[in-house]
Amino acid sequence: MISVLVADDHGLMIDGIKTALADTSDIQIVAEANNGLEVIKILKDQKIDVVLMDINMPYMDGLECTKEITRQFPNVKTIALTQYNESRFVKKMLRYGASGYLLKDTLRDELREAIRSVYNGNQYFSDNIDNRNILLNEAPQINNELPILTDRELEVLSLICNEFSGPEIALKINVSFGTVEKHRANLMIKSGSKNTAGLVRWALENNLVQ
Repeated sequence: MISVLVADDHGLMIDGIKTALADTSDIQIVAEANNGLEVIKILKDQKIDVVLMDINMPYMDGLECTKEITRQFPNVKTIALTQYNESRFVKKMLRYGASGYLLKDTLRDELREAIRSVYNGNQYFSDNIDNRNILLNEAPQINNELPILTDRELEVLSLICNEFSGPEIALKINVSFGTVEKHRANLMIKSGSKNTAGLVRWALENNLVQ
């Protein structure tokens, strides 16, 4: 059972999420919070697998809360669930350790898929997020504040840098080609690269692969 905490300062939103997941046998909402401070308090007392995180909340917003979760509770996965479809929020949430980014108009099936995906160590982005604009408008970041990559992303990154094709990577790590491409897209977003060559250069310059 995947235990979920919903963090949002609008009760109607929380009720809607609870309704959307009510008949899902492997996902259970076990806690809710109205701000980031409440989230941290709950995580200290209760086992949570995934946090659905609104960004705009009082006292401690979703950005700062995600950063604290990554620092204090590294095994807890965070998915942004927000109305903000802007690259600056996507990149900040990723930099602070979020595993996914959804918009509030996401459909029930996509919400379920996202929760399962991040629980299993992957990243997930809403289909409504324009990843291409994020990639094109951001220069590659080469600095000391690197985004957090999952073990699977590092594995895919290493294979890309060693000139494996998408189908070859899928076969080697036993996943679908579509999953490989989603990992590739996530890596492009996190690195701010415009193409695979830029991604490889970013990985080598930041000593992420041998």
